[in-house]
Amino acid sequence: MTATGSRGRSVARSARGPVLVVLALVLTGVVVASYAATGPKGVLDPRAYNPEGAHAVATLLTHRGVPVRRVETAEAVAGSESTTVFVPIAAALTSSELGQLAGRSGHLVVVGADGAQVAVLGHGLTVAPDVGVEGRSPACTLSAAVAAGDVDLGGTTYRSTGGAVECYATAGRATLVQQGRVTFLGSADLFTNARLARRGNAALALRLLADGSDVQWLLPRPGARDVAGDRSLNDLVPRSLKLAALQLLVVLAVLALWRARRLGAVVTEPLPVVVRAAEAIEGRSRLYRASRSRSTAAEALRAGTRDRLARRLGLGPETTRQGVVAAVVARTGGDPAALDSLLYGAAPTDDDALVVLADDLDILILEVAGS
Repeated sequence: MTATGSRGRSVARSARGPVLVVLALVLTGVVVASYAATGPKGVLDPRAYNPEGAHAVATLLTHRGVPVRRVETAEAVAGSESTTVFVPIAAALTSSELGQLAGRSGHLVVVGADGAQVAVLGHGLTVAPDVGVEGRSPACTLSAAVAAGDVDLGGTTYRSTGGAVECYATAGRATLVQQGRVTFLGSADLFTNARLARRGNAALALRLLADGSDVQWLLPRPGARDVAGDRSLNDLVPRSLKLAALQLLVVLAVLALWRARRLGAVVTEPLPVVVRAAEAIEGRSRLYRASRSRSTAAEALRAGTRDRLARRLGLGPETTRQGVVAAVVARTGGDPAALDSLLYGAAPTDDDALVVLADDLDILILEVAGS
């Protein structure tokens, strides 16, 4: 029974590491999957069913006989003059791509364009500060806005220098401006699945996008085109690769903790050769003599003597040279200069002087011990 129980405990200890690693993999996978599931997906994508997607408005357009085609680059936009190009996220396009759109015919709907993007599109609008998305009245003569009535609009606001129709304004700043064949909107919230059924959002979205024979929905995805921008290396790394690296780091951390477990008891091993202390001292003395290291030998003798005297006299390690000499004088009554020379003096000049120094140090230790 004892052997069996011991063997069982040994197996359990050896299997503990792999089991911990497997559990860490499972837990990390669950956390990573949960994190990935909460991330933004299909924002303003005509094929996305989530609240931030735009599948509902794309379906309504298709039922009205206006097919919707998602494209990912400006070069992929195709169609006749009756085609409507919808750019739900203007910041996702480069200046050169916006310039290509400005040079083509047809209706163009752009959401959230800033001052530089408006200038590239060749329209004399002034970009004003953003406002919150809320229900707003059209207060203009644009037929699409009048038919839709109140809608959820906000975001970027614009001021026209003339020749443009401004709608859904607040404090003189419009959130929808139509100038020629281009329509600017401050926010794309009314196109999303979550808001399409509210107020007149669906009516305005359909009237703006169903004006042509078809809709080219321009929504780039990462890596679909070359963008000469200032994106960092972190922006270029796929999100799935980052999550995999995070999972690997967690596993490595668990493995390191497992391998860094507490060490067991110290294991003693018999020495191959046992050397007596006297033989070790004699061997070192011969080395000192062969190398004529009288100063080193003398300092070793004096240092040993000072340590013994300090222990005998109760002196601490911070005691100075003068303190040691004074303590020895107080105990033995000897001459301070002679004791200082004996404990801290110059190196002996020959072997005989070294022997005399060793004898004097032994006598001093005996005097202190006997006093």
